[in-house]
Amino acid sequence: MRKRAWLMILALAGVPGSMPAQEKVALRFAPAEGTGLTYSLSSVINVDGKNFMGKDLALNADSRGEIRLLAKPSTHETVRADLTSAGIDVNIRLPDRVLSQKLGTTEGEALEVVFNRTGKVESIRNPEAVGAGNPFNISISQILRDYFPAFPAEPVGRGDSWSESRRLTIPFQGLDLQVNLAINYTLDDILPADDGRTALVSAVYRVTVSGAKDLGDAQGVFEGEGAGAGSLQVCVDKGWFSEYRVDFKTDAAFVMKKGTDRLAEFPFSFSAFAEVLLISVQPPDRR
Repeated sequence: MRKRAWLMILALAGVPGSMPAQEKVALRFAPAEGTGLTYSLSSVINVDGKNFMGKDLALNADSRGEIRLLAKPSTHETVRADLTSAGIDVNIRLPDRVLSQKLGTTEGEALEVVFNRTGKVESIRNPEAVGAGNPFNISISQILRDYFPAFPAEPVGRGDSWSESRRLTIPFQGLDLQVNLAINYTLDDILPADDGRTALVSAVYRVTVSGAKDLGDAQGVFEGEGAGAGSLQVCVDKGWFSEYRVDFKTDAAFVMKKGTDRLAEFPFSFSAFAEVLLISVQPPDRR
């Protein structure tokens, strides 16, 4: 009787070792050969502040569209997929005009994308798929590199984290603004379901900006820091993600320097929101 009471006290107290070992799961990008995944993509970028002439600066850019990935025969370490897109609409709104263009693949053609199992794009082939003279091949590959999340290299359990870094290049007043992201992902929970487990992942972003340009006897430098957050849902037993969101903001400045002297500063804010949603799945044809 005393032994049973003692065991009950230990259980209620939550003594370490009284619970079963926590399960670790492999979160990998590994759709089965023949699986078709269609994702919707959307993003919004806003820049507000002063330009180099001291005038108010307002820039808004957004993109919306869909891409389809068809998984091809792959190796243990990589995933090959054909990427097609009927079109991704890109709009850039400036104070005096709006620029609009469409990214897409030629009908009947596909970009050949190779991912590793963490979801990183290793290579993109068949640039002819975007059509002759189309300047957006690099942009399509950049969309994949910028918008797709990183999966952990090793199995993870609840509370485990993994990290990655990436760099976005944004044209800004004729210069290249480098937005550097240090991302820390954490597995928050795993939910059971009839069609397989779903991993809920949160992400914390640390943002810095960089970039420089010679201006005669002076130098222009981008400076600034910011932060953000995101979320990710992974279909554990199927090998793909169903939802990815990111939202961050940076307060920055373009600083004109001569040696250690700061000659002038032009402050601005930079914010970005992006969302990738799985909208349809075509299972492999087993006929």
